[in-house]
Amino acid sequence: MSESSHEGGAWMKRRSRVVIIFLSLLIWGVPSIMARQASELAATLEVLSPGVEVLRVNTVNWVSVNLEAIVGVGDTIRTDGSGRARITFFEDGTDTEMLPNTEMRIQAFSGDETQFTISVEVLLGQTLQRLSRLLDASSRYEVLTPGMNLGARGTAFAIRVEPNGRSAMLVSEGDVEAEKASETARVVVGFGIRAPASGALSDVVRAATFDELDAALDGCAVTLTTLDDVSLNVRQAPGIDFPRVGTIAASDVTVVVGQTESSGWYRIAFRGGFGWILSTTLEVEQPCAGLRAFTDDAPAEDPAAYESLGDAVNPEELIPAAPSA
Repeated sequence: MSESSHEGGAWMKRRSRVVIIFLSLLIWGVPSIMARQASELAATLEVLSPGVEVLRVNTVNWVSVNLEAIVGVGDTIRTDGSGRARITFFEDGTDTEMLPNTEMRIQAFSGDETQFTISVEVLLGQTLQRLSRLLDASSRYEVLTPGMNLGARGTAFAIRVEPNGRSAMLVSEGDVEAEKASETARVVVGFGIRAPASGALSDVVRAATFDELDAALDGCAVTLTTLDDVSLNVRQAPGIDFPRVGTIAASDVTVVVGQTESSGWYRIAFRGGFGWILSTTLEVEQPCAGLRAFTDDAPAEDPAAYESLGDAVNPEELIPAAPSA
């Protein structure tokens, strides 16, 4: 064999080895990249159900993920109608689970496993956030939504963002602080809060599901009948000894937004504020996830919220709003 033929054969063998190594990297490269980027605080994206895509920072094309991938600051992840995904920041259980039809962006991820900053933005859909331990004062875990910003320290909570930007949150472990403009509210286990894209934080109400949260804040449809279609007195608080703020026809009571625990009083939206009616014939229509419960001695409504009062109402008799806690 000639010298040139021998050299050609050696070159082909080297080329074959390069091709084999390249193919091996394609097959096994993801775990290697994960190990290399772990020190750079990249997160792991795990596909729980097919239908997951990633938009890398500073790119314009969505890339489908079938099994697992690395994501970092600036990346946007979305799921379709059947897709589910989990983004794990640390192996101890600090993660976010994305439900179908959800879109989320990683805004910040820095520090180390003991002291870190994690900031994610939920743009649409529902997520479940989990922190396995209580964070120290040097760490921050925050979730941004169109309606409010949420900060947590060792907790589990669910987030929902609707297409119109209205955002809601439920706490199942620990507590979360909701913030918007100058407002803040602490939400503990078994309670939730909601806020529109433009507008104030809602009351913190007891709820274990988003349906319960909506029912507590929006109320439920009702049917109310009275003899001879008489009007009902609307009072400032649940009790006949409280000032009357006006009257309402039974046929106009179509939604109630709460009820007392045992005394038969129902809270209604009334002339820009809220009022209370007493009824033994009111029936809540189904489906209703549950009316918001108030104690029988619930405080008086804020009289400043009323746009008008009944003709026979003396404003001086109304009870001033209780100071905020």
